Amino acid sequence: MPIPIIQLIAVAGSLLFLFVVLWSVRQKKLKEAYALLWLFTGVVILFFSIWPRSLRLISELIGIVYPPATFFLLLLAGIILILFQYALLLSRNQEKISRMAQEIALLKNELEKLRKNK
Repeated sequence: MPIPIIQLIAVAGSLLFLFVVLWSVRQKKLKEAYALLWLFTGVVILFFSIWPRSLRLISELIGIVYPPATFFLLLLAGIILILFQYALLLSRNQEKISRMAQEIALLKNELEKLRKNK
């Protein structure tokens, strides 16, 4: 049985996505810690592109009649995880920025005191 053209396009798109992620890491445009989540996403999409029957099986197991709806549900869950990861990162960076701003203010204050004492 010949492979449907849409399946070939999906596999090619998944491989392209994985290549772009790996290339971005290699070019130091994407850190390895963030790349893991994107690589996992790409592998899941590639898996479903190569074996679309697995998506039907998962759909049946969770009670969803239309397999593409399951795929979009999984994509939505992945996007929510990515957003949560970025929210944690933003929170951590905000704390660092506040701490550094306070340290700079203290250093400026010390510098002004030293200049006045001269």
